[in-house]
Parts: sequence; C-alpha cells; structure tokens
Amino acid sequence: MIAAATDADASCRSRKLNGAVLGGVGGALLGGAVTHGSTGPIVGGLGGAVIGHEIGRDGCDRQVQTRSQRRESTRKANAQAPRAVQKVYYDQYGNVVRSEYIGARR
Repeated sequence: MIAAATDADASCRSRKLNGAVLGGVGGALLGGAVTHGSTGPIVGGLGGAVIGHEIGRDGCDRQVQTRSQRRESTRKANAQAPRAVQKVYYDQYGNVVRSEYIGARR
C-alpha cells in the first residue's frame, strides 16, 4: 500500500512538473512571437508555467467517498413504491396524439 501511494505522488508531481515546463516554454514562445521585446517571453513563460502546472494538477486530488450504513438504511425505509407511468406521444406541432399508462417502472 505504501509503494502505491508514493508511486501516485510521484506520478502527480511529474505531471505537474511536466505541465509547468511545457507551459513555460510554450508561453515564452508565444510571448516572444506576440511582442518583439524582452518582457513578452518572460511574462508569457511565467503565465504558461502557472497554467501548465494547474492543468497538470488536474486529477491529482484524492477523493475518498464513504457511505454510512445508517444513511443507507434510512433511504431504503423512506423509499416509495414504484408508480405507474404515463407515456405521452406528441405530433410535430406539440399536440397530444396518444397517451397510455404503462406498468410500474423498476
């Protein structure tokens, strides 16, 4: 279990690092192409690194979902019986053509 957690952390770290590096390089190239001065590549590289890091971070958060046994039993006790459903068919103008009741849905 411990090895799996560290592998996942290493994978997440590498994804964030790769995103920051690729975003920084791409942002610097784009900033250099848009502005022909020296501040364009710097600002573009910093902005691209931040955006790339955030994109690489997507999916790294661990979300553990737990269910309470008490809540599950309460939901089952409050559940309603299935009801009959009415199917309604309409024509192209929105007028009711036919309606029929079908058995209880499960």
